[in-house]
Amino acid sequence: MTNNINARNIADKKEAAELSSKDMPPLNCCKRLWDYQDTPEAKGYALLSMGRGVAVMANVVFNAALLELAQTAAGCLTGEEKEAVGEDYECTNKIYGQNPLALISNIAVVTGLLSAFFMPFIGVILDFTSYRRFIGIVFALVFTLIQIIQISIGPKTWFPMAILQSVGGFCFAGMIMTSLAYLPEICELVGQEKHSKYTARFTAKQFSIQALFLMLVGGLSFAFGITKNSTYTARMAMGLNSFFIAILFGVGWHKYMPSRPSSRPLPEGLRSCTSVVVYGLKQNIATTKSIYHQYKKGLFWFLLAEVFAQSSVGALTTLAVVYLNDVVGLNTTDVSLFFLVVLIGTIPGARLAPIVTKRSNPNVAWQISMVSLFITIVVGAFTLGNAPNKYFSFVWGFFVGFNLGWFYPTENLFFSCALPKGSEAEIAGFRVISSMILSWLPPLLFSLMISNGIDPKWGMTAMAVFLIFAAFLLAVGTGKWEDILLESGRSEAQDVEIDDAEILLESGRSETQDVEIPNVQ
Repeated sequence: MTNNINARNIADKKEAAELSSKDMPPLNCCKRLWDYQDTPEAKGYALLSMGRGVAVMANVVFNAALLELAQTAAGCLTGEEKEAVGEDYECTNKIYGQNPLALISNIAVVTGLLSAFFMPFIGVILDFTSYRRFIGIVFALVFTLIQIIQISIGPKTWFPMAILQSVGGFCFAGMIMTSLAYLPEICELVGQEKHSKYTARFTAKQFSIQALFLMLVGGLSFAFGITKNSTYTARMAMGLNSFFIAILFGVGWHKYMPSRPSSRPLPEGLRSCTSVVVYGLKQNIATTKSIYHQYKKGLFWFLLAEVFAQSSVGALTTLAVVYLNDVVGLNTTDVSLFFLVVLIGTIPGARLAPIVTKRSNPNVAWQISMVSLFITIVVGAFTLGNAPNKYFSFVWGFFVGFNLGWFYPTENLFFSCALPKGSEAEIAGFRVISSMILSWLPPLLFSLMISNGIDPKWGMTAMAVFLIFAAFLLAVGTGKWEDILLESGRSEAQDVEIDDAEILLESGRSETQDVEIPNVQ
């Protein structure tokens, strides 16, 4: 009975949205970007996506400052003092039993382990109970409070802030999972065509606010004369971040994101939390076996490759901060400008994605993008330390962004084509969990290398190797593209032209996650 009522409500809202679209007079460009036609979930998702974009960029600045404070506490030279000594300077001091350079990667390890362990349980609760909105609000609230507390970062507080950073990264992963649970329902409400346009808008908004936030931080740090003071710059960034996300998350969850009944039914008699979780995990195991047996030409190998590809790409932001600070010599303001260049680089990369896809297919295009990103990371890791000017790293940043702009659209297009019809919501959750399973491993390898005196360039290379392994799995495991489409029940997609608009709609990144340069760690 409840399912019939929900289906009727969805149909009524979809019809209302279509009528509203027909009767609506032409709007200007800016209004169209915010026109979601009686679909509050879409407005809420856009606001949450923008909030996450701001948080990612603010935490990039914060991590750079945290790293410098840890080095100073260990008695290592930083900034201009380190530059004055020369390239041969190496600090072997430790703080709290660890190399200060390993601090940021160790935070990522803790965050990754927490996410890998707890996210399957959270996914069960989201699927089999009606607590989705409540969990989303709790994650957003705790994350926002952590960001506010972290405004007080300084020489005496940096270590507690590092601990909070691990908790914040876990909450961020939880926010991604809870908000993504609404995407299939938005698609049901408005239809595939409108959902495509909405997804492109989500990405455009997130990209825009990330770039604007970095420009704001850079401009204000220059205006206040604190460009060389990483602590003050981080405090300002976290203050602005706290203000913006409090509004974006608050309005998004309170005003627009509705409560939802469970998306998957429970057998009668299951009432306790433990029994629900155990039942849900058993169902997920059954689904995993089903994917392996029924979709072994495409979807199974995609999810397996996703485990390795996302563990590498997700660690890139975290480990790049360490490399840029220690090897290249960028300060906190420089790092924020570096990632602004990365964002700019994603634009031409996203334009290349449909060209390569048309000449091959999404599977091959995604493999090539991973190999290209691997080469870019390794070339930068082995050359920038000897560059005559540290700002040559910005050129590397542009090409990193270029490859990310190519990577994400083809990844999502492959997923959308390999996804079995009728299982969108269930498999989308599996994809999120797959992306987190090994998110702790590349940072762990990096930390172990740093702690044993191995040059950070080898740590960056170890991280990038996961991309090659993912591409290898696809190359040897997947079937022909026509067979993948046939297996998923989407063989008619062969007749659809893959143009720029379609690529952009997919680049809303059934998140990773979004094109929000990965990870708050």
